[in-house]
Amino acid sequence: MKRYFTMKLFSAGLILVAWFTFAIMNLTQSAEGLWSKIEATGHSVTEFTLFPDTFDAFANEDVFSKMNLIETYGFLQKLMLKNEENNFEVIRDTDGKLHYANFADGPNDVKQIVNAVSALNRALFSTGSKLTVLMPPDKVLQGVTTFDEALPYSYHNETADRFLEAMLLRGIKAIDFRDSILDSGIPSQDIFFDTDHHWTIESNFWAFTHLVEQFNEIYDLDLDPEGFYTNPENYNFITYEKSYLGSMGRKTGVIYAGADDFTVIFPKFETKYRFDAFNPLYEVHSEGRFEDALIIGYPFNIQNYEQSINTDKYFAYLQGNQSIVTIKNELSNGPRVLIIKDSMSVPMTAFLSTVCSEVVLIDPRFYEENIIEYAVEGGFDHVIVSIYPQNLTPEFFDYNTK
Repeated sequence: MKRYFTMKLFSAGLILVAWFTFAIMNLTQSAEGLWSKIEATGHSVTEFTLFPDTFDAFANEDVFSKMNLIETYGFLQKLMLKNEENNFEVIRDTDGKLHYANFADGPNDVKQIVNAVSALNRALFSTGSKLTVLMPPDKVLQGVTTFDEALPYSYHNETADRFLEAMLLRGIKAIDFRDSILDSGIPSQDIFFDTDHHWTIESNFWAFTHLVEQFNEIYDLDLDPEGFYTNPENYNFITYEKSYLGSMGRKTGVIYAGADDFTVIFPKFETKYRFDAFNPLYEVHSEGRFEDALIIGYPFNIQNYEQSINTDKYFAYLQGNQSIVTIKNELSNGPRVLIIKDSMSVPMTAFLSTVCSEVVLIDPRFYEENIIEYAVEGGFDHVIVSIYPQNLTPEFFDYNTK
C-alpha cells in the first residue's frame, strides 16, 4: 500500500512539475511577444489595457508551443473522423471546408437593422448621395454547400433574404452577389477559403468587376468605359501555394483542415495613392503605388513557416479592419464613395478604388462618431452598406447611438 501511494505522489509530482514548467515557459514567451507587439505600435501597456480584446488577442498569439498543441488535438479529431471541433466551435462541410457553427432555429429578426438602413436612406435623401446595399455571399452557398445531418444550420441566407426583401419594399437599391457569383465562372470550391470565413481575393476581384457593371446599369454611370480597370489581364496575380491558415484553420491546425493557397492581386498599370487609417490605438499613413500604399508586404516575406502560415494575409489589404479608412486615388476623377462595411468588403474596396477618386470605409463596430452625420456631411456621390449574411446583426448597424 505504501508503494502504491508513493507512486501516486510521484506521478502527481511529475504532473505538477510539467504543469509549472509549461506555465513558466508560456508566461515568459507570451510576455516577450506581447511586449514586442506593444512596442511596435508605439503605445504603452497601460494604453493597451484600455482595449482588453486587443490586449488579450496579442497575449494569446504567443502561447508556448501553441501550434503543436493545436496540431496534436486536430490530429486526434481527424483520426476519429469528426466533422466538428472544440464542442462545435468549428464544423466541416462535406467538401472539407470549415465553418463557424451557429445553433439557430430560424432566421434572425431584421426589423432593427432595416430601420437603421432606412434612417440612413432618409438622411441622404436631400443630399444627392445614392444609397446601395450590397449582399456578399455566405460561405454556406445555397444549393452547393451540404453538411452531415447532425451538424447545426445557420439560417444566415434566410436572414439575408428577409433583409433584402425589406430593402426592396422601402425602395432602397440592393445588389445581391449570392446568385451572381455562382454564374461568375469561379468554381464553387474556390469562392471561399477552406480554412477561413472570408471569400478569396479572386472572388473579391470578381465582386469589384460585378459592382462596376451593376452601378453602370442601375445609375447610368460610365465607370471604366473601356473595360480597362476591370480587365484581369491588367493585374498581377501572384499565388502562394499552401501558405495560409484562416481564422478557423488557426483553431484546428493544418493536419485537420489543410492549408489554403493565397493569391495577391495588384495592378500592372500606373497608380498613385494616399492611404490613411485610424483606430483607437494608432494611425497608419502611406502613399505610392497600389501595392505600396494599400497592401502590407511583410506577411508574404516571412521565412519562418509556422509564423508565415498563421499570419492573416487577408488583412494585408487596407490594414484589415480599422475604424475609418480614407483611400485617395490621385490619378482618377471618378466618384467619391463611402462604404459602411465588415471585413468581407476590404479587398474588394481596394480594387474599387481604381475607378474612384476617393473611397472611405467605416466599420460600425469601431467607429465612435455618428455615422449618419458623417455620411450626410461628407458629400459623397454614393454610400454603400456592405454587410455579409452572418453579420446581419445590430452590432453592424449601430449608426447613430455612440
